[in-house]
Amino acid sequence: MGRTVLAAACLLLAAAARAAEPPAPKFTKPPTAAKAGDKVTVTFAVSQKTDVEVAILGADGKVVRHLAAGVLGAENPPPAPLKAGLAQSIEWDGRDDYGKPVADTAICSARVRAGMGAKLDRIVGGDPYAYYSKEMGQGDHAAWAITGLEAKPDGNVYVMGLVNNYGPVAIRQYDALGNYRRTVYPPPAGKPVEDVKGWGVNVRADGTYSPKYGQLDALSPSTTLIFWGRAGLASLVPAPDKDKLTLQNDSRQTMTIGTDGTLRDYRPVPAVSDPPIPGTDGQKGVLGQFFSACSPDGKTMYVSGLFASDSNHFRPPMSVNTTGFWRDGQVWKVDLATRKAGLFFALDEKAVIGDFTARASSPIADDRYSPHAAFSGVAVDADGHVFICDRQNRRIVVLDKDAKLIREIPNVTHPDAIAVGPKSMALYVTTRFGNYASKGAEMTLLRFNDWTKDDKPASTLKQCSINDYGHERTFLAVCENKGEVLVWVAYTTIPVRVYRDKGAELELVKDFYEAGTQRALDMQHMTVDQKTGDAYISDGFGFCFRINDWKDPRFTRCMRDGKNGLGAVSLAIDARNRYLYTHGHMGQVLRYKMDGEFFTPDPVGAGGGNAVTPHICNDWRIRLGLGDRGLAVAPDGSLATLGALQQGGANYSGPLNFFKAEKDKAPWEPLAFKGFGAPRSGGIRFDPRGNLYAGKHDGAPKDPPKGFEKDGVFMGSTGRIYKYAPTGTMGNLFPSEPAAPAKIYDVHYGALSPVFSRTPRFGVDGYGRIYYPTTLLPQVSVIDNEGNKILAFGTYGNRDSMGGLEDDLVPTKDVPMAWPNSVDATDDYIYVSDIVNIRLMRLAKTFAAAETVGIK
Repeated sequence: MGRTVLAAACLLLAAAARAAEPPAPKFTKPPTAAKAGDKVTVTFAVSQKTDVEVAILGADGKVVRHLAAGVLGAENPPPAPLKAGLAQSIEWDGRDDYGKPVADTAICSARVRAGMGAKLDRIVGGDPYAYYSKEMGQGDHAAWAITGLEAKPDGNVYVMGLVNNYGPVAIRQYDALGNYRRTVYPPPAGKPVEDVKGWGVNVRADGTYSPKYGQLDALSPSTTLIFWGRAGLASLVPAPDKDKLTLQNDSRQTMTIGTDGTLRDYRPVPAVSDPPIPGTDGQKGVLGQFFSACSPDGKTMYVSGLFASDSNHFRPPMSVNTTGFWRDGQVWKVDLATRKAGLFFALDEKAVIGDFTARASSPIADDRYSPHAAFSGVAVDADGHVFICDRQNRRIVVLDKDAKLIREIPNVTHPDAIAVGPKSMALYVTTRFGNYASKGAEMTLLRFNDWTKDDKPASTLKQCSINDYGHERTFLAVCENKGEVLVWVAYTTIPVRVYRDKGAELELVKDFYEAGTQRALDMQHMTVDQKTGDAYISDGFGFCFRINDWKDPRFTRCMRDGKNGLGAVSLAIDARNRYLYTHGHMGQVLRYKMDGEFFTPDPVGAGGGNAVTPHICNDWRIRLGLGDRGLAVAPDGSLATLGALQQGGANYSGPLNFFKAEKDKAPWEPLAFKGFGAPRSGGIRFDPRGNLYAGKHDGAPKDPPKGFEKDGVFMGSTGRIYKYAPTGTMGNLFPSEPAAPAKIYDVHYGALSPVFSRTPRFGVDGYGRIYYPTTLLPQVSVIDNEGNKILAFGTYGNRDSMGGLEDDLVPTKDVPMAWPNSVDATDDYIYVSDIVNIRLMRLAKTFAAAETVGIK
């Protein structure tokens, strides 16, 4: 009886909800297309306020003329040639989008669509195994890093690291065999606000939440210590509770989160409070790598790998303290309840090598890029034995719980991380030396069958060379699964490998780099070919990818030939003439031919080169990559750019320049839009009529979304879009600078970073409708050319939210995204790049009413 009543109540609620929904728009006068002389008149009427679009289709069903689009029945009038009111009569002059006469208008048809919506069609990317890509990024100046690996007693394993070359960070959960389970951070959608408010969130008008960003250079959806400027990333350190994770920053402050992504209260505490670890920035006061292990009872943490110094990391001359509580050559024991530290084990202070030059040539192998301590990794077994990697003496030290020396394993050179079998005497050690300037440096995994008696490893497996990312440490973890022992080893460039310990050998179970097929891990700048629907991506270090098969979508490198990739930090497509324009780091804009297997240079002017502009500077930040503000192609082949015209060092301003296309001359002459200024700009496009659009930040939004009014980062980074009407005609669109913008769209566009130009991109379709991201909401909106709102979609979700598509682990009521950065559109699809979830979404346009009629 109770179930029957409940079911009836649910049906009544559902019916009430449907009744509350406004009726869908429909045609009260079906479309007609009548020809009279050289002109065709399209007429129709709709039932209520709604957006419409009117197109002329060729015999192949493709649009030859985007005739009109806009919102009817709105308070503001629609864009011409639409008129106020729900009934419309629009003339077509028989010409295509570029002003050319259509050969036979009789075989064309007119299509009218009303009530645009968007339905998620594809998600490409979001690879749960991707932490690093050797197909993109740049050596020592990129911020790839693995900073945590922890196996819990319940068999779950957690990996923490940066997921592209400048951030952001992901913490992911896997089972013991390496099968993906879920993303812990960025936190999932759909939880009660109370369970995630510690991360820092804005509560939206519909009751859902969006993460706050502490700042925009480092893409951290949180106001906690997990991430900070210039790709600074906290570490995952072992914690005794199976349902908790501990994160620690370079200032040795820690925070505790739930393994399901919950953080109710943000209460950072020092890793050690008595006495505190010297230094506050992770570089001055103490150097080395933080290694730790918890005692079997979970009450004590052993700390190794640190040494006090009066120097800065990377700033010689280096100094090493050989006296004092935090001197080199020691392991400390920390009471986790009080955070009080005491000495557990130490080398004689007179034996510690203090001279930095001598350390570099010693087994410590120290240098300014990779400052090792005399001791590195530490581990504890179930019986309380403590294992220490003694780099200086090339050995593994085994102690009992009272720090009594049990034995030494000799001749272990450069030991880094260490782990012990859960129910055996097996011991696992990584060795590592070198940095990005080293030759022949490598990282290996050693296995000892029995630590109580073995002096030599039973197996030695080389993992990778150590060069570009040599200043990062390695990680080891061991767990059990149905009686099997699984050994996890992690390092930035692997990034994770899982081995099954078979006694006589270690059998590879999963290699994250091979398991994850996604190689494009930066969705920063995206544009779409209006003719083919192919999506192009340029990343933050000049590598370019595209998707050209939406039936089996994947990112593939754009290549100039069989060996050399196409490099750019901004891309623009001339869909009509089939050119791809690229802007590289502080270089000239180059032109390439499209549609072949490779992108081949297209000569411009008498010199035979493919450069069309002078040098255009962009911004550059170590560990944040290359910023670029935008590049656009006009319908007549001219260009517009955002960036300073100069050769040499970086320039962080974003002035607007127009370049008239010249057949016989290069580089093309710039026309500066001085009235635009040199602002914090980002995003630039043309429509088919030659109107130029550019985005910039020019003050806080006047009407911020509910819940964001006090978010300083949102208010300080949200911009507007400016429209400039041509002062000339096709072939010479802007012989002079416009006196003023034709229109300013006072929308929530951005985020436009105040420091670094990881700028967003908006799209303008053939009708002049504008598609733009509101990054921090997060949301994507569509407006007509008068600024009338057509559509908005988007809610927060991490990569586990798939919007109803396959493997949707955390369903949402709207399209899930974390940082929508670039938006573009074709006649039938909307494309959104998400640079936090590292994926590209394609949404199919839907319409409440649509009819196509022949011309009579």
